[in-house]
Amino acid sequence: MTNTPLPFDDHNTSSQGPTSADPLTLLATRTDLEDVDFTGLDLRPALKHPAAPRTFTRCNFTEANLRGTHLAEAVFTDCIAHTADFTGALLDQARINGGSAAGANFTDADCGDVICTDADLANTKWGGALLGGAAFTGCRMIGARLTRHRGLGLTFTRCNLAVANLNGLSLRGAHLTGIRFNEADLGGVDFRDTTLEDCRLADANLRSADFSGADLRAADLGELTLALASQLRGAVISPDQATQICVALGLTVLGTAATG
Repeated sequence: MTNTPLPFDDHNTSSQGPTSADPLTLLATRTDLEDVDFTGLDLRPALKHPAAPRTFTRCNFTEANLRGTHLAEAVFTDCIAHTADFTGALLDQARINGGSAAGANFTDADCGDVICTDADLANTKWGGALLGGAAFTGCRMIGARLTRHRGLGLTFTRCNLAVANLNGLSLRGAHLTGIRFNEADLGGVDFRDTTLEDCRLADANLRSADFSGADLRAADLGELTLALASQLRGAVISPDQATQICVALGLTVLGTAATG
């Protein structure tokens, strides 16, 4: 007689696809999960200790409590985590691929070397989070709050940060490509030696931002007023941008006068 393993054998740690089993039981007995609904559940007891890296595919963490949980190196693929609470969670080297965590709270979380790709992170909160080496690519981050973060080397590529709050953020020396900063709060942001390529800064708050050595030649600065020009002090701009500033000053720019 052949022994058939039970569906929830503790030794079976791989996902078998959609299931109606208790979500907390699955979380406690498996490391690879698909299509599990954790909506509104308190996941802290099952994730309070370090474990082998977990993978979650198309799982739903909406309004789940993940405060202080251990999710280092976890991989989330096409998951939903609307307004989930990751406060103080250990997410070091985690990967978020697609899906949505709109409104989620990552306050004081350890997100060092996290990689987020093509995810909806609108209105997320990252205050006090460790974001050293974190990389966001192709993410929708409208209204996100990234104030008081810790760590260096945070990067953004092709992200929408419109109306986001990045007050005091350090982006020194970064190469930013395809970022929308429209109407964002960039007050006090450190842009020193940063290159902004195909980035939009229209109507952003640049109060006390430091652009010393920043390369803005390929950036869309919006309407270049005298007030804006003074906030960009120390930056490198293009001839066309310089012409716009001169026009704002009431100056007429002509070509070099011919000499006879």
